[in-house]
Amino acid sequence: MSKNRLLYSECLKIYKVSDSFIESLHESGLIHLERSEQDLFIEYDELTDLEQFVRWHCDMDINVPGIEALYHMLNRVRTLQLELEELRNELRFYR
Repeated sequence: MSKNRLLYSECLKIYKVSDSFIESLHESGLIHLERSEQDLFIEYDELTDLEQFVRWHCDMDINVPGIEALYHMLNRVRTLQLELEELRNELRFYR
């Protein structure tokens, strides 16, 4: 058993969210749940994203489809920022 994961039931208690919310995030592919024997787990690596999704949902009242759109849009912005920085560095090289 990996020690780098959190028991699903503990996750629900810690973040004070419903299992249907986590299940919806899982169904949309935003987080991954792992089954081990009879228990469900969430990898620690996923907790940062989960915390952000919970904040968006609870603090800003954004539903799961909105969270999915926002998450993909922010990832695209980060990708474009990295690409822009690479192009700037390349331009500096040729100056």
